[in-house]
Amino acid sequence: MGRGDVHNGVRDRARGGEPVHLRLTRRGLLAGVLASAALSACDSAPAAAPSPTPSLVPPEDVPLAVWELTGGLTAPGIAALRPPRLVVYGDGDTIADAAYLSRLDPDKLQALATGLTGDLRSDAAQKQPTVTPTIMDAPVTRVTVWTPTGPLSFTAVAFDELKPDHVYADVLYNARDRLATVHKTVSATAQPYLATRVRVVAVPALDTTSGTGGGSPITTGDPSASPTLAAWPTGVQLPPPNSEGLRQADLDGDPARAAMRILTRDLDQRGAWPSYQLPDGTAVRACWRYLLPNE
Repeated sequence: MGRGDVHNGVRDRARGGEPVHLRLTRRGLLAGVLASAALSACDSAPAAAPSPTPSLVPPEDVPLAVWELTGGLTAPGIAALRPPRLVVYGDGDTIADAAYLSRLDPDKLQALATGLTGDLRSDAAQKQPTVTPTIMDAPVTRVTVWTPTGPLSFTAVAFDELKPDHVYADVLYNARDRLATVHKTVSATAQPYLATRVRVVAVPALDTTSGTGGGSPITTGDPSASPTLAAWPTGVQLPPPNSEGLRQADLDGDPARAAMRILTRDLDQRGAWPSYQLPDGTAVRACWRYLLPNE
C-alpha cells in the first residue's frame, strides 16, 4: 500500500491539534533537495537524462532512511510487533517507533541524506569487523539509506555492546548517531503518529490450567507477564497461529478500528500485554501497533 493511503487517513495532525492531510505533492517540492544529496555521493555526475523529471526521491513506498533493531533476547511477540526505531521519508515525514510523527525541513533533510550517503560510501565503512562478534543474544543494528543508484546499508551484531572494543568502524556509528539524534528530537517534541492500518500480534500465554491466566514468573519483557485473563473480544479479528503459536495480522478498515478500540497498545514496548481466553479454552496475550506507510 502506498503512502497516499495513509496520508489520506488520520495519522497527521497539526501542532494545534486539528487533522492535517499532507499532500504527496510535497515530494516534488523536495526533489531538488535530495538531488544534491544523491549526486554528491556519486563517483561522477550522470549525463543529462532524457526524461524531464528524473527520479531523485525514493518511490512512494520506499523510505529515504531507516534505523532498526532486530533479534536479540526478546520474546517472539515483542519481536513480531517491534517497529523500526526511525523511518525518514523523501517528503520529510519522520516516524519514531511507529508512535511519533514529525517533519524535517528541507535543510535538515538534505544534511541527513548527504551525511548518511557519505558515511556509507566511505572507504572506512567497507572495513570488516576486527573480530567476529560473539556476544550471545545481542540485537542486530541495521541502517539503510536510499540513493538513486541503489540502497546503501550496514548490518552489525552487538553494535552498541562492542563499541568500546572498536570492532566496527567509527563511520558506522556516525551514521547511526545521525538517525539517533533525529529520533531523540522526534520522540521528545513530535505529535503522536496515527494511521488507519495496524498490526495485531497474539502469543500463547503461560499455564492457564488455573483458569486465571497465571503461570511461573518470567521477565518483564515477555508478553506473558500480564496476569489478567478475559474472553477474547468478539469484535476483534483473531489472526491464525503459525507453527509456533504466534498470531500476527495486518488490518485495515473496520477490523483495524475494532482492534484499536478494544485491545491495549504497548506504546513503551514493555511487554505487559493483557491476556485473553479463546473459545477453545486456550489463552493468548495480545497487543497492536500502527503500521508504517511502507509496511
